[in-house]
Amino acid sequence: MSDWTNLFRWLHVLGGAAWLGEVATVVFILMPYVRQLRGDQRSAFVSKVFPKVFRWASVFASTTLLAGVALNYSLTGWRNLPAYFSSARGLPILVGGVLGLLLATFHFVVEGRIEPRVSLLLDTKDAAQEQRLVTFLTIVPRVGLAILVVVFLLMMIGARGY
Repeated sequence: MSDWTNLFRWLHVLGGAAWLGEVATVVFILMPYVRQLRGDQRSAFVSKVFPKVFRWASVFASTTLLAGVALNYSLTGWRNLPAYFSSARGLPILVGGVLGLLLATFHFVVEGRIEPRVSLLLDTKDAAQEQRLVTFLTIVPRVGLAILVVVFLLMMIGARGY
């Protein structure tokens, strides 16, 4: 195995772990705190913190995906890709990769549209919009966390054959 393959594997694992950790932090630490805040305090916190959360999620998702693509190329050279469909270890990697790609796409497309609203939340003073945003920021990371845990498990099964 080449040094490049090892580098890509480490970047892929570290990027995925950072992404998972960030989403877990949002679910278990940030959102419970946000739900306790009211009015201007909530708006100020969300508008200051969550644009940074979105940007770091973009960095972690991009790192994970790009390193995963490079790792795939390093291991297969884009040849023998049907092995993903026919092997006991290839199928979990394929399914995990597709789920990760779909989650990252959702992040870049849907959450990318939400970020400007979060940044402007303090200026709008619209309680209904704030509540919709808090509901979105509560539900979406929970679903994302569940998907990322499944992706992690699938990748571990595929990588080690457990």
